Amino acid sequence: MNNIGVLGGTFDPFHLGHLSIAEAALNELGFDRILLMPAKVSPFKVGRKMAAEADRINMVRCVAAHYDKLDVTTIETDARRVSYTYKTMKALGKQYPGARLWFIMGADSLLSLEDWYKGKDLLREYDFVLAPRPGYDLLEVDEKIRYFMDTYRTEIRVLHNKLVDVSSTEIKKMIHEGKDIRHLVPEEVGDYIYEHGIYH
Repeated sequence: MNNIGVLGGTFDPFHLGHLSIAEAALNELGFDRILLMPAKVSPFKVGRKMAAEADRINMVRCVAAHYDKLDVTTIETDARRVSYTYKTMKALGKQYPGARLWFIMGADSLLSLEDWYKGKDLLREYDFVLAPRPGYDLLEVDEKIRYFMDTYRTEIRVLHNKLVDVSSTEIKKMIHEGKDIRHLVPEEVGDYIYEHGIYH
């Protein structure tokens, strides 16, 4: 059975924090494949500095092209409306029959997972990979992991990824201010941003 990790996000832009999570999932858990999944963004939330959907997808594809086990799925951006994680995982299950799908998420998101759309079904039917982020409460997260595993019999693996204290918002702000961001994003993403004038 193939183990496939699903790492979603707005990826606006995709940065080294995202890449460290994907690499850790491959190296630590031996996944057969990681699907990088750009999220569809509600038109009501799009700000002036938001990159076009096509650019967000292309930036991620530029990175995935350099890794044998990284792929890009546009299952959410192809949808007519913003997707729910449960529905997305169901759809991916049809695309990858027989595969064991793991949803990769940040520690902050785990705390509210039970309250997501069909969150309890999500916990019962899928497994999860938790990526620690700078500043997260280890004790609170550990308690939630034990609760979810005991209650829903889900499996949750915790990565030991390199903690990269960077955010997409910070990167866009730096670009707007004319500062160099190449140390915060994969080389391919930096090249794409500067070549296409993204966020300027």
